[in-house]
Amino acid sequence: MGINFAKQYDQAGMNEEVPMVLAAPSSDINILRAVGESMVGVSSSSHWNHDLDNDANRAFLAGFEAEYGRSPTVYASQGYDTAKLIASALMKTGGKVTEDMDGFRAALKAADFDSVRGAFAFNTNNHPIQNWYARVVVERDGEFVNETTGVIAENHADAYATECALN
Repeated sequence: MGINFAKQYDQAGMNEEVPMVLAAPSSDINILRAVGESMVGVSSSSHWNHDLDNDANRAFLAGFEAEYGRSPTVYASQGYDTAKLIASALMKTGGKVTEDMDGFRAALKAADFDSVRGAFAFNTNNHPIQNWYARVVVERDGEFVNETTGVIAENHADAYATECALN
């Protein structure tokens, strides 16, 4: 989403007439910093947010902020989960990836790690089964952040899993 578009949308009063609802990347922390106050009240959906209350998310936030001095984006959360997933599969297989590719694939599919998203598993078609959250942009302590307002879909699986040839 364009930064100027979001500002002009708000300046034209459109947020009051047709509230903006976005996907997570269009309202990530970098966009919020660039657009500023015009994003307050804008809603979005995401499978992750900084305020999710679980140990994995708290550890991720603390580590990321200590290392980079800023808040992570949704893409960073996905990268962290991916690294944790691969690490869990390597541990399960003793690092023997090339010697036991089927075992490594099975270990990946098991998704035996604590996700920053909360509950996480792979469906038969290898798409995630995960929660989706509603968020709204608020101003807190002089910063604009997404605040989780609820769960849109709990343990959501995509609608086409049963049609996939991977079943």
